[in-house]
Amino acid sequence: MKNFIKIILLTVLFVGNTNAQKKKITVSEDAFIQGGDTADKPLGETAAKHLRIFNSNANSKYARIAYLKFNMPKKLKSVKKATLHFPLKVYKNEKLPTDTTFNLEIFAVENDRWRELSITWNDALELGELLASVEVGQSLDGRNQKLSIPLDAEKLSKLFNGKKDRKITLALVNSNFNKISAMAPSKEQSSKAAAYLEIE
Repeated sequence: MKNFIKIILLTVLFVGNTNAQKKKITVSEDAFIQGGDTADKPLGETAAKHLRIFNSNANSKYARIAYLKFNMPKKLKSVKKATLHFPLKVYKNEKLPTDTTFNLEIFAVENDRWRELSITWNDALELGELLASVEVGQSLDGRNQKLSIPLDAEKLSKLFNGKKDRKITLALVNSNFNKISAMAPSKEQSSKAAAYLEIE
């Protein structure tokens, strides 16, 4: 009986320690930029509740990239595992088969000096290494889909050093254009739905 109780206690301690190592880091700034005649407009100010992603390699009014910024813990030196969580609505295109997917790419960005209320398409940040690429199905019911996307932790760790640089910027990009667009709620629309990183 005593051995059984010891096993239970050790299991509880192990699970508690594992959970304690996980950290949830909510986005500190988020915004999207858009090309064409809106290339000089800070949409983080005028359309602050939405993060739109679409045809990111074009230079038209419908070319969009979203940015997310996170403040990492001071004592954190590296990341062993990282998952990006956020809801995404992929708009249904009646002209395409229902199984057509939206290509979402997540890139590392070295430049953290942008502000959500002022960044524009003309200030587009240089994309770094690809951290993840996923295909997301159309939201046939019109609702957001809760995404949990594993990121390349080794590449992510290169973006901060725990002392002078504690910020991480991610770019949400759609470079495989197929006439399907997507939108995520920003932290201004819903603090509960705001993007967050889960790290270990």
